[in-house]
Amino acid sequence: MTVTSANQFDKQADFKDHVVSSLHQNREYHEFIFTDVPPSWADAVYQLIDEIIPSRTSRKSYNSQSRELRIRVKPTEILDCIQSWLFKQPLVWLVNGDITLQEQELFDPGVGTTLFFKSGPYSGSWKEPDFFFRPNNHILPTIAVESGWSESKELLRNGMDLSLVGGNGSTNVVIIVEWTKLQERVSGTVELFVRDTNGMPTLQQSETIFPRPISPNNLTIRRRDLFGPALVPGHNGNDILYLDLERLRNYATRRLSFMNLVPS
Repeated sequence: MTVTSANQFDKQADFKDHVVSSLHQNREYHEFIFTDVPPSWADAVYQLIDEIIPSRTSRKSYNSQSRELRIRVKPTEILDCIQSWLFKQPLVWLVNGDITLQEQELFDPGVGTTLFFKSGPYSGSWKEPDFFFRPNNHILPTIAVESGWSESKELLRNGMDLSLVGGNGSTNVVIIVEWTKLQERVSGTVELFVRDTNGMPTLQQSETIFPRPISPNNLTIRRRDLFGPALVPGHNGNDILYLDLERLRNYATRRLSFMNLVPS
């Protein structure tokens, strides 16, 4: 991780040149954190990055409150395993009879799409979640998911706060999948956050991915949290849906093998 203050640059052009140079020199997974970045500078860098780096190999976010610009490049296999897990989850729900075909067709999932926050406390911010669910015709997701290494724990929490609070109630759940590497072994946890009665983020559920628990649990969400304003009339919004963590473990184990790593 590299942290750089934009205050050391007198001109926007100099800052942009530094960002471009840093990204071009990088050849592996890395996180670049730029602090004290004015909104206009962040927007200029955002347009530039999209021109020089394929969107599938980077994730970008800007917090207008903290003025922090985060650029993560070349995500590793394990960080991206959540996509295979979650893209197929609606089909599992459908096959199990947990949702109807009408509901399944409402899903508009995404990976790395830039989401802009145009109102509320984080107005002017933008971010690119590692995965999200949103109903058709809705701009912001109902559920967002972030995946990262434990060294980035604070950044993951900041991103969670931005999504839950910045969306003015649009995003109901944020899931953080966090991985920790110790030599050749990798452990993992998953945390599920919602808003409390005061509208502030609160941890609702935490589960271990690796080492595999003796009595593993799944993550639970409510139907209304998933579908939000697109909840099909007549369906109970308090119905519980499960996110299958055993399937996540299977995908993660396979991806770790590609990195010559094993689960703890």
